[in-house]
Amino acid sequence: MTLRSTVRWMLCVGIAGLVAACAIGKGTLGDDPATESQASTVTWSDGQPAISISCKTPGGCQSRAVAVCNATGGNYTVLKMDNMPTRGDLGDVRGAASVVIRCSR
Repeated sequence: MTLRSTVRWMLCVGIAGLVAACAIGKGTLGDDPATESQASTVTWSDGQPAISISCKTPGGCQSRAVAVCNATGGNYTVLKMDNMPTRGDLGDVRGAASVVIRCSR
């Protein structure tokens, strides 16, 4: 009986974690706790506006880029990418990850 309730509890926690991990990022600029990212507008070297995103978690920058570029169907072009996280790496050693994107049309 205890085993069933424990398994049921673990299943619920696992599903809740999966839903949180697959959450779509905030589509506006600023801080987004769901993807642990920060997005702002910058002027790129060609003089055109671009979006700079810094993130802490694997996939956070990509989720945020898709959300910010939602008006273009989630399509974007990466202009610059630094220290992108991967599962199992040490963020303290790697440093902050960042990407500069421009939404595609």
